[in-house]
Amino acid sequence: MKPDQQSEITRRLRCAAGHLNAVSGMAEAGQPCEQVLQQLGAVRGALRAAADRLVAWEVQTSEAIILDGKSSRNRIAQLKRLQSLYTILTQRSNQPNEVIHD
Repeated sequence: MKPDQQSEITRRLRCAAGHLNAVSGMAEAGQPCEQVLQQLGAVRGALRAAADRLVAWEVQTSEAIILDGKSSRNRIAQLKRLQSLYTILTQRSNQPNEVIHD
């Protein structure tokens, strides 16, 4: 990953962390559930955007290896790595939400 790409990901994650801290404060202050949930959705979206961008950069980086690489072993390894990244990225969004019963 290039330094400018790394700094953008870091910036996005720090922004999401700050937003999550604010949401924590809202919950501690007893803000209405609807407002807290709305803000949690925004945090989730920010994290998802950072993850999507990270994977997009990895795909761009891998493109030359996959399309132009002379070694079929390296091309296959890179494709498997991208498949693994995609699985990690989509695995959480495909899981049902956890229901907590007290």
